[in-house]
Amino acid sequence: MSDSFPKNASRGYDADWEEACESLHYALSYEEDHPAALCLLGNINAECFSNYEIAFECFDKVISNHPEYLEVYYVYARILIWADEIERSQRLIYHALKLKGIDKAQLYCILGQGLEIKRQYRLAKRILDQAILETYNDSYIDFLKDEKRRIQKKIKLFKKTSYSI
Repeated sequence: MSDSFPKNASRGYDADWEEACESLHYALSYEEDHPAALCLLGNINAECFSNYEIAFECFDKVISNHPEYLEVYYVYARILIWADEIERSQRLIYHALKLKGIDKAQLYCILGQGLEIKRQYRLAKRILDQAILETYNDSYIDFLKDEKRRIQKKIKLFKKTSYSI
C-alpha cells in the first residue's frame, strides 16, 4: 500500500507540491523508513531547497536500513557531487560498485562527472570508457560518447589557457 504514495509523489513533485508532500507523508506514516519515499524526500530537499544535510540524512537512512535499494546510490552520488562532496561521492560509488545488480555504467558515468569537476579530464575519459564497456544500451553508449567529446573539448581549452579559474 505504501508503495503507491512515493510513486504519486514522484509524478507530481515538479507540479503540485502539496500533493507530492501529502503522498510522501502518507508513505512515511505507514513505514517511516520506506526507501523510495526517503530517497524522493532527499532528492526534493537537495534539488528544490538545496538543503543537502537533510537530503544526506534521508539517503544515509535508506542505505543503513535498505542497502538493497539500489536507486539511492545513483541519486546520492549525484547530489554529493552537486554539494561539492566529490571524494565522498567517489567512496559511495566504489562501495556501490560491489553490490549485486547495480548499474555499473551509470555509476562510472557519475564518477566520471566528479572527476571532470576536479579537472581530472583524462582520468574521467578513461572512467567513461569503463562505463561504455559496462552498458548494453546503444542510446546510453551514444550519451557516454557525447560526454567524452565534451571532456575532450575541455582538455583542448585547458591546454590553450595558461590560467586556472
